[in-house]
Amino acid sequence: MTTELLIRPRTLCFRSSLSTGAGLRVGVEGFWLRLGDGLGEVTLLPGFGTEPPERAHAALAEAASALRGSAPPGSPDEVADRIGKIAILRETPATRAGVELALLDAGARHAGVPLAIWLGAELRSVRVNALLTDDEVDALASEARARAQENFDTLKLKVGAQPAERDAARLAAVRAAVGPNTRIRVDGNGAWSEAEARTRLQAFAPARLEFVEQPVPATDFDGLRKLRSLARIAADESIGVPGARDGLFGGKRPAVDVLVFKLPVVGGVLRARRYATLAWQVGVEVVVTSALDGAVSRAGAAHLACTLPVEGPAHGLATGHLLESDAGGYAISHGLCHLPDGPGLGIDPEVLGW
Repeated sequence: MTTELLIRPRTLCFRSSLSTGAGLRVGVEGFWLRLGDGLGEVTLLPGFGTEPPERAHAALAEAASALRGSAPPGSPDEVADRIGKIAILRETPATRAGVELALLDAGARHAGVPLAIWLGAELRSVRVNALLTDDEVDALASEARARAQENFDTLKLKVGAQPAERDAARLAAVRAAVGPNTRIRVDGNGAWSEAEARTRLQAFAPARLEFVEQPVPATDFDGLRKLRSLARIAADESIGVPGARDGLFGGKRPAVDVLVFKLPVVGGVLRARRYATLAWQVGVEVVVTSALDGAVSRAGAAHLACTLPVEGPAHGLATGHLLESDAGGYAISHGLCHLPDGPGLGIDPEVLGW
């Protein structure tokens, strides 16, 4: 079977707006991709580590030309080789992630095995955290209690959109609602200076956080490193800035305790796996998370998570319920993301209207 890259613009709308440290979000722009039987997805987050739409358009056009008439890849190494020959994808991580995923899905489908197995791992269910979205203290506590009763052992909150004392009160309410054993993590989306982050982290200390994700701007690697004296620190958007590898891993010790991979920011499954190997060598944990994207990209992230240690932190892939429509999304129950045993990603292209 020969392939041609098919491209369809898409807008994912949230059921309700989401408050973050970087502002209010109501949806995400991007593209659905199809390459033969393989599915891909481009999620654009300008300002959060991805290219802007006009650059993605150019990259998709170049990728479509380069891949026209090619057969399904025979191995993940062959996928990496094809991606490496498309120069513009080196500078467009979201497009790279989407095109690469379409190739990986096509190759695994052609081999007749789930993508995780094609990558050399075992197919399994993946532990996931619940993202709490209510802003008001009482409603947030009720939401936290409900998610804990559904057997989520890790909860995540967005912080930074409200004053420090308000966020501290929200965290205190969540901790009181779920007790001492449930893990709680927060994401500041780079909203604070190092000085403000210190004040926030001190105020958050009674909640006993698992880690604090991106408390300072993406380029402030020194700030991330210094804040490790107050809490376990995770990098998200920092992974997508120039010089990230030196910034995160240079010096006497890493800048963070945890790397948080969003496929459109890190540049795809294969690049994430290389990053993860480097992280483990210096004692940094790895979490795979949604970019609040659609079912296809989250599926790729779930298969990536299967290649990571089982005993690692919960992954951030239970976000499909935030979308108005989530055709093809994997089932989430009892704090687990359940991967289908079909070939490739296991998503029928017809479900997405192809």
